[in-house]
Amino acid sequence: MSDTVSWGWAAPGWFVLITALIVLSVIDIRTHRLPRRIIYAAAVAGVPWLIAAAIIGGEPHRVRTMALGAAGALLVFWLIYVAARGAFGDGDVRLAPLLGAYLGFIDMPHVVVGLFLGFALASVTGITLLLLGRAGRRTALPFGPFMATGALATLAVGDRFVNVVI
Repeated sequence: MSDTVSWGWAAPGWFVLITALIVLSVIDIRTHRLPRRIIYAAAVAGVPWLIAAAIIGGEPHRVRTMALGAAGALLVFWLIYVAARGAFGDGDVRLAPLLGAYLGFIDMPHVVVGLFLGFALASVTGITLLLLGRAGRRTALPFGPFMATGALATLAVGDRFVNVVI
């Protein structure tokens, strides 16, 4: 997690996110689906902890950046969903604002880096599979695990990585 964000009241919220991302990644790898009930449950069970942590910690600006992160991630993924016609599933679009909210709790650059890392990891994996002959141009890869890994890597690496990239 970022050096500037303490666990405190936010810890249960982060636990909810991490647990949900593990479950969602396993399901997406197996079925190419991200169940909305898990995404929504993670939002309902986890986001209030972050909001409480921001208010109790005297940092209400975090609630605003959570909302902006969620809205920005939703907009980006919805535009890709519409433009790419099937390249992303609607589960990816639903997962994006959840990740945007959590990463936005830290700050907006973390949202950008987290989403970018998801795309970068998917690209590297896809190209590697193509070069190894294990996938074709039309092979569908579940994108949820890449989104999850990008978000979790952003949490793990913290501000050092964000400061280098942005």
